[in-house]
Amino acid sequence: MLPGDRLLCDDDYEILLFDLNDAFLTTLLPTRENQPPRQQAVACLPFSVRVISHPYLVHDSIRFIVLTPKGVKGLIIPLSTSVSHNTMDVVDLSSGPIICRNAHLGYHRAVVCSIPEPTMLQYAWPEEHASLFSLSSTIQTQYCTHVLFDDYSSRLISCGVGSTIKSILDLAVL
Repeated sequence: MLPGDRLLCDDDYEILLFDLNDAFLTTLLPTRENQPPRQQAVACLPFSVRVISHPYLVHDSIRFIVLTPKGVKGLIIPLSTSVSHNTMDVVDLSSGPIICRNAHLGYHRAVVCSIPEPTMLQYAWPEEHASLFSLSSTIQTQYCTHVLFDDYSSRLISCGVGSTIKSILDLAVL
């Protein structure tokens, strides 16, 4: 659910934006004979989505970071009613093939759970100075499934048995 009565959906093959003001309303329960009409998306992006981040509210927009096989993309959905709110813009945050199905995505950093070792990516959004963020490096952690990524503090926390903390890597100093 997004502000402005909108809904963002990901079906692994595309990202769809729906305007819920256009949705068919009824008080009847759906049955085999009583199906509501299928609603058309107001915007569609043909991405094979591996991972999508939680939303970020930035510069009068809602932003998502999306991991695709072709790289990390930024999805920008305007909040303002002065701009058509039924659009989605896409920017390349980090390009290049990514062969993995899991990642921890933050606004400026991603930990991509590639084999044999996880990779940390840093990226900039279009309005930011890109040279401050261009970085891709391998990080040392045993299993990517046992890590937590805190985007706010830029820390990667490696967990042990019983949710004990094994190590904390401060990515802000890298």
